[in-house]
Amino acid sequence: MANIYDYPKYYDVAFSYRDTAYETAIMQRAIEQFSHIPVKTVLEIASGHSPHLEHVLRLGYKYQGLDQSPSMLEYAKDKAAQIGYEVELWQKGLADFSLPEPVDFAYVMLGSLYVQTTDQLVSHFASVEKALKPGGLYFLDWCIDFSPLTNTRDAWTCRRGDVEVKVRYTTKLLNPAKQFYEESLHASVRDGKERMQLNHSNVRRAIYPQEFLLAATYLSKFELVGWWNDWDLNAPLDHINSGIIRPITVLRRL
Repeated sequence: MANIYDYPKYYDVAFSYRDTAYETAIMQRAIEQFSHIPVKTVLEIASGHSPHLEHVLRLGYKYQGLDQSPSMLEYAKDKAAQIGYEVELWQKGLADFSLPEPVDFAYVMLGSLYVQTTDQLVSHFASVEKALKPGGLYFLDWCIDFSPLTNTRDAWTCRRGDVEVKVRYTTKLLNPAKQFYEESLHASVRDGKERMQLNHSNVRRAIYPQEFLLAATYLSKFELVGWWNDWDLNAPLDHINSGIIRPITVLRRL
């Protein structure tokens, strides 16, 4: 069965339930409130199909994306070209990377901070530290596990034109001591008369709040600006006891 990451068009449709215009507006609000430097260049880490690319470009920022998938990077390049923009894209992993010049703002979406070890987490923040100018923000979506790992199931359907993608998503706890769990996604695609079954499965590692802070603020040159629930800058997590969903975190480079 084919891997959905090799089909960026269908991956894009599968996650099109997100309100990327709203999410970009929240990032813009964070920049206005918390950045200590003017923002002209933006880096998306683990950029994939670059769902926020159009909104970021139309705000006047120069977009850079970093991902390991050639097909995803090509898809993002074509997306930018279709609206008359050029972008800089890098085929690199997020655990250890470098850029020719540092950027003013960086972000990572939908829990895409994939690391397998503490060393990789520390290396990631060391890489972002070098890639981001002092005073700039690092914005993270759903990258910290504020609740214990459990087995989960979810399903949804998204449509765009003649394309329909039905998704089943599961997580399975593998090793609590190592913080490992298996993440699996199955997509049933209907594109006109064509039918496809696409999968993706990988072992990922949970990242807990204190470990995150240790790697980011003690071992690297970041300070915690804040973390909030469900993309709401008026809902700081320090005042929430349960029901945490899609938390966002903002760090600032020292």
